[in-house]
Amino acid sequence: MVTKQNLEPHTLPDGEGRAASPIQRALRAIELLAVEPLTAAELARELDVNRSTALRLLSELVGTGYVARSPATKRYATVPAKFYGLIQAPEADWSQIIDPVLASIRDECGDATILAVPAKDTMVYLAFFPTRHMVAVSEQLGTIRPMHCSALGKAYLSALDDDALDAQLARLSYVGGTEHAAKGPIELRRRVEEAREVGYAVDRDETFEGVRCVAVPARIRGTLIGAAGISGPASRLPDSRVDELGRYLISCMSGL
Repeated sequence: MVTKQNLEPHTLPDGEGRAASPIQRALRAIELLAVEPLTAAELARELDVNRSTALRLLSELVGTGYVARSPATKRYATVPAKFYGLIQAPEADWSQIIDPVLASIRDECGDATILAVPAKDTMVYLAFFPTRHMVAVSEQLGTIRPMHCSALGKAYLSALDDDALDAQLARLSYVGGTEHAAKGPIELRRRVEEAREVGYAVDRDETFEGVRCVAVPARIRGTLIGAAGISGPASRLPDSRVDELGRYLISCMSGL
């Protein structure tokens, strides 16, 4: 008699009565983990396999880098940044589309411009155009910023639907940032809702004291890839200029 306890990958039936292949099971696992973090036992129930089978599958997925396990919660989740390299615009890659826009914004406003993509609890810089001012924030390609306190993170979160937003808010660690940073999901959701209302997110001394950033969701051909922003010292980015730059970013990024 076949049960959950002894069902192996090659005998699991799919929705049409055929045996599910290991690739089908791996893809289904990625789909489930993209919705919400799961333990090995929870994933096993979703896939209708035993826990040891789920653990073997998760171990292989973690080895590829497409799935990661949280040391704190012991749950597994997809690593969004790993999937962005698989998405390409029809006519050009991302840099060919976004880099000229970011360079133009930098030249117009004078401060540094950034493209960042999500990776677990953080936003990672994939493009960076530094300011030409003598006083500058120390940033570069590959810079990592906490999602919960950066304008880039909040802008990205503001573009998610409510279910995806709730799942992401629940998995964030809320580690890092200053005393001005959101301390938990309720406070962060309120700030994300504010960003949704105006169309852009702001970091007012939340990541670092004396540093501000304004950012908007970044999409290519309608696909959300991360967030684009302008960053600089608070002395050059008072509230009145932050609001102006936010509206400017919306107009520049809306046509991609």
